[in-house]
Amino acid sequence: MKRLSNASLCALVGILAASCGQQGLYTVPPAGSYSNVVLVTETGKLEGPTVEMVRTLQHEIDYYVKNEFQFNVKVVPAAQLEKELPAKNMVLFGIANQGKLGSYIDQFIGASSVRGVLEGKHSVFKKMDYPVKGQLTVIVTAPSNDVLERVAKVEGEIIRNIIEDANRERLREYLLRGENLDLERELKARYGFSLRIPSVYLLNEERPEVPGIELIHEKPHRGLTVSWRSLDAGEVSLADSNELYRARADFAYRMYDKDVMRRDLVRFRETQLGPNRALRMDGYWENSVEAFGGSFICFFVADRVRARLWLIDCVVFAPGTDKHELVRELIAIAETFAP
Repeated sequence: MKRLSNASLCALVGILAASCGQQGLYTVPPAGSYSNVVLVTETGKLEGPTVEMVRTLQHEIDYYVKNEFQFNVKVVPAAQLEKELPAKNMVLFGIANQGKLGSYIDQFIGASSVRGVLEGKHSVFKKMDYPVKGQLTVIVTAPSNDVLERVAKVEGEIIRNIIEDANRERLREYLLRGENLDLERELKARYGFSLRIPSVYLLNEERPEVPGIELIHEKPHRGLTVSWRSLDAGEVSLADSNELYRARADFAYRMYDKDVMRRDLVRFRETQLGPNRALRMDGYWENSVEAFGGSFICFFVADRVRARLWLIDCVVFAPGTDKHELVRELIAIAETFAP
């Protein structure tokens, strides 16, 4: 196979950067939604393993009133790759060492990594800020179509998490270009937790009797609340889900003017919230007085030093609006929480 020359790669990104051989020279981040993914295949047709890869990337999420795709996928052929740059999220999906896309894969991951793919050792590669600053490129490759389709199925969650994690990181960096440092210091001094707060978020309520503080970003409405209570055990696990449900139910009823939940619509799982081990609770809230409701995610973090259970609550109320982008934003901020 003829390897792309350095001059060819320069031509690929030449209109985006001041010179070749360095990354990060394109100072304007890729435009568009973090929910969009450009999927580059050899032919650009919805056929063979590409069908499974599209299904994997779309991945329906249940937001109770409707399902939403995690990512919106645009499939393009390798011959049009240059026209799609820059893109926030791009996935190169194809067989190593074959065709035009194989040439790009070779150039993006290098000859030694290609050898690892052909030997069955590796299949998924992450390249951040490549080929331009602000772009995530994920290479999903294999030595044959059968293996490629299996990778799309088996590694699907890993691939989605790579994209989602990078999206939150870039979104957080963008939001915190304007940061409310004064409010952060005040909350740390009064309540003992740290949280990085974008300037577009306002302190809506401060309720020591609950206790809790609520930050909101309106139009559409999304809110992040931090609450806490004593914790004797020093840690929490999935075995404590009923107790955690009751803790969140009590807090939400008082903090959010009589919001309630349904136990049958709640899901728990273990996760990380930034550096913190956490339990995550997904569910649907509705107000017991007024006729409205929406999705929420609550993270529970045990604080052994202070013997506290922290509740970091992310709530969306956006009728007629897709929820996933708003939820992504809230989690991006919640991940800066530290006891």
